[in-house]
Amino acid sequence: MRWNLAVIGDPIGHTLSPLIQGKMMERLGVEGDYAAHHVAAAELPEFVRYAREELDGFNITIPHKQAVIPFLDEIDPYAERCGAVNTVCVREGKLSGHNTDGDGIRAALRGMGADFSGSRVALLGAGGAAKSICRKALDCGAEAVRVFCRTPEKGLQLAGGDSRGEALPFSALSAENCGGWADIIVNATPLGMSGFGQDFADFSFLGGGRPFLCDIVYKPAETSLLKAAAARGLPCKNGLDMLIYQAIYAFRLFTGMEFAADPMADFLRDEVKKALGQG
Repeated sequence: MRWNLAVIGDPIGHTLSPLIQGKMMERLGVEGDYAAHHVAAAELPEFVRYAREELDGFNITIPHKQAVIPFLDEIDPYAERCGAVNTVCVREGKLSGHNTDGDGIRAALRGMGADFSGSRVALLGAGGAAKSICRKALDCGAEAVRVFCRTPEKGLQLAGGDSRGEALPFSALSAENCGGWADIIVNATPLGMSGFGQDFADFSFLGGGRPFLCDIVYKPAETSLLKAAAARGLPCKNGLDMLIYQAIYAFRLFTGMEFAADPMADFLRDEVKKALGQG
């Protein structure tokens, strides 16, 4: 079978998904195409009609992870709880929605020796990625998830009423309530990302403990946050592994193929670093 796959977003020029999915196809000996489509909000209904007829599946990035949901025929329970979809499988013209972001971040943390189970998690940001990460942390048995964001009411919604979730204003970040409290810190904001133009004002909130830190930003490879964490001796990594693992889990959903995720991630990590001039 030849797989016809895609990714949509607005903007979309920055995406590494075609590279990752293409390399995965090559390694697995799978025939197919994986194309990036720039889809503005007003064009989403038209793209969905095209996908029903022409595609076997597609990934979704900003800003369509929530907007696509009304067009789906079914949605898996985790994606429904997240209120966000990043992977759509097309079977005989019917669309089923999934979310692999949570499994992606969990796999990235596992590679560091960390796990959400029994952990106190400090989550920076309350956007689409943060919602998936918060839900996965709670589903996996986190002791507590503390969301730091500009609008605490929005942050509290991420927990979906779970009493283990709480939210504080971003301005309240401190060593006492973040670095000294958390077992795991995840930055799910674009602060420090190439081209974003904004960064953290300071990094004192990392002090007071020995948390694992994952910054979901992967360009640049070492953000200011990661540099500050490394200088304090904290175990830390960027968002490349999350990106790679969520793509692996998406490809499994698209094709139904079963293969070992970790060796594939090792291969894809090297390929992406080459493409980004990072290795």
